[in-house]
Amino acid sequence: MTSSQMCSKSMKKKLLLVDDDIAIIKQISFALRNEYDVTEATSTEEALKIIEQTPLEIAVVDLGLPPYENSYRQGRIIITKLLEESDAKVIVLTGQESKEYASELLALGVFDYIFKPVDLSHLVVSLQRASFFLDNEQKNEEDVQLSFTTSLEDGLKGSADKAQKELLTKVLHQTGFNINQTAKALGISRENCYYFLKKFKIARPDD
Repeated sequence: MTSSQMCSKSMKKKLLLVDDDIAIIKQISFALRNEYDVTEATSTEEALKIIEQTPLEIAVVDLGLPPYENSYRQGRIIITKLLEESDAKVIVLTGQESKEYASELLALGVFDYIFKPVDLSHLVVSLQRASFFLDNEQKNEEDVQLSFTTSLEDGLKGSADKAQKELLTKVLHQTGFNINQTAKALGISRENCYYFLKKFKIARPDD
């Protein structure tokens, strides 16, 4: 493998594809393998294991998985895990009868949803949008800068608090108040992020 090929492979975004229909998963995987580093899962258990062990950037998840193919129960388990433990953009695959479930998941933080049978051209466009958002969010994290003013009257603790509050506020605005991305950019845990939100009495803009 040449150095240019290695560089191209390393730049591929890591994508998790979850569907119990092996024919569908192979078709999509084959279509996307030149643009993405695709990992396949055909069950909830397999998908959860991959999420725990692999840093992911995008996930395409079928809602109806065994043993509850006619509900979104299993799909939601996977999606919840993804949203809680990663910054991956999640694209849902769903049947027309599950449209209300997809809308509910959008409110929880899912990036997009596509009706089955899957139109590959629609999926490619959705993936391109997800990649665009990821690239811009990563750029924002890299560009985080802090400038603040303080005075002797503030003292050391007051100055530190002022710096922390200003940095936290700046990153929250840059990430659209995404707690996962904010915590990652600041190098702290989600719990610490919530602690500082409470400490500095910072609320979402629409609260």
